[in-house]
Amino acid sequence: MKILLHALLLLLPSVAFCAKQTVPQDTLQIVESVPQETVYGSTMTLRPVETWVDMIKGAKKTLDIGVFYIATEKGEAMEPVLKAIAAAGARGVKVRVMVDSKMYASNAAGPDFLKKQKNVEVRVIDFNKIDSGVMHAKYFVVDGTQVFVGSQNFDWRALSQIHEIGAKVNSRAIATAFGQVFEADWAFAEKNAWPFDDSKLAAAKDAMPGPGRMEILTYRGESVSAYPVFSPGKFLPSGLHVELVELLKIIDNAKTSVDIQVMNYSLKNYSGPAPWTELDAALRNAGERGVKVRLIVADWTLNRNTVPDIKSLARAKNVSVKISSIPQHSKGFMEYARVEHCKYLVADGETSWISTANWERSYFYSTRNATLILLGKQPAFVLEDVFSKAWNGPYTTPVEQDREYQPVKKSK
Repeated sequence: MKILLHALLLLLPSVAFCAKQTVPQDTLQIVESVPQETVYGSTMTLRPVETWVDMIKGAKKTLDIGVFYIATEKGEAMEPVLKAIAAAGARGVKVRVMVDSKMYASNAAGPDFLKKQKNVEVRVIDFNKIDSGVMHAKYFVVDGTQVFVGSQNFDWRALSQIHEIGAKVNSRAIATAFGQVFEADWAFAEKNAWPFDDSKLAAAKDAMPGPGRMEILTYRGESVSAYPVFSPGKFLPSGLHVELVELLKIIDNAKTSVDIQVMNYSLKNYSGPAPWTELDAALRNAGERGVKVRLIVADWTLNRNTVPDIKSLARAKNVSVKISSIPQHSKGFMEYARVEHCKYLVADGETSWISTANWERSYFYSTRNATLILLGKQPAFVLEDVFSKAWNGPYTTPVEQDREYQPVKKSK
């Protein structure tokens, strides 16, 4: 018996090692920003500061960051992120940071700090020079193998005072797609010229994931199909797929349910007098064919242009709309904070959409945005948990047809 027990004990380390090696590691994570002093926060989501810092600390060769803007305050949540970026450059990582020109004018401190760091180059992109939009995407790519994309701006408030949803992905194919967009915008930021010559990236196009060839990720024990899409379609490197086209497909193909949480919802068309109805019509058509549509929009979206459209949609068959108002922090009013800034969708409990785009025409037709589409029950399950906490929580109320909604104060 002693001899047999001794033999078993000798085998234990190798058995444990084999077991560890056969357990698949998740290549997808859903990341949620939780406003302080709220009931939000799924137990199944990661938090952004720790996620971002870990990704940046793990960078060995390259770190490419394409964001709307950078805003930091002393002692707030962006400080460790900026320090991690500076440390990456100091240890030899090639860091490139790109921010929007309009937002840089009022948020220069963060980019200017990074400009002074070793191996960090910062460029300001003026998307208005090729169209009427802005650089609105929020993503970064580590070593050409990892991507973070989501509604979180590089803003201390987006990490601790605003509700946000993003995704971390380990995938060379998806990173290649984001890398192409970054290279195109990086070149434009230097020369203010389009189109981008992407012939040097031609070899990578065959590996680019899309509706016809999806990347397989692992998440919570499930194999999940995934691919990225981008806006605007007329300013994309070849081989990439257009955001609005795929979004309309998801809504048009929904059979039972569509749950959406976005900051802005508007039919306003700044390029012409007629309203923009593509998404609105898709949601109404879904309701007409029996799909249960639920939409949460932030109180920030309420103004004289949007309220009639939101009320009208709330009257549509099988469509329910709620307004989210996150209470102020106990320390008092914070500018440009305490808001639902998420941009995600879940259809039929199987298809998920994690984006940087608000639901207005300009975000799809003239502004740089990025989205990750996921086909799998587990991502949908987690996002539905996030959605249910908002839909059934204390901060959302159904649209009231007789109420005169007033614009919300965002700044002092």
